[in-house]
Amino acid sequence: MNMRALAKHLKTKQLSPRRVIFEFDDESWVFESPVVVEANMMGNVVFQVMGKHQVLRSGSEDVELIMEKTGCSEGEAKKALQEYGDVAEAILHISSEDKK
Repeated sequence: MNMRALAKHLKTKQLSPRRVIFEFDDESWVFESPVVVEANMMGNVVFQVMGKHQVLRSGSEDVELIMEKTGCSEGEAKKALQEYGDVAEAILHISSEDKK
C-alpha cells in the first residue's frame, strides 16, 4: 500500500488537552498544552503528542529539594510537583500558601 492509499484509510482528529503525562518507573514526562493528534489506522488508535516536555524525576531528587526548601511533607511535594510540573513553581506555590 502506498502512502496516498494509507492516508485515505487514516481518520485523524486534533485534540487539545491541558496536560499529558507519561509516567515511567524513575521519571515522568509532562507536556503542558500539547498538540495531540488521534489517528484511527485500520482499527488501531494511535496518539501523537507534540510539544515541549519537562522531565520530572520521581526519584526524589526534586521531591527532596522541594521538601528541603519549603518544609512540606513528601506527599505535598509530590502533589505540587505533579500539579505545577516544575520544581521552582512547586516551591513558589507551597511557599505562598504558607504565608496565607
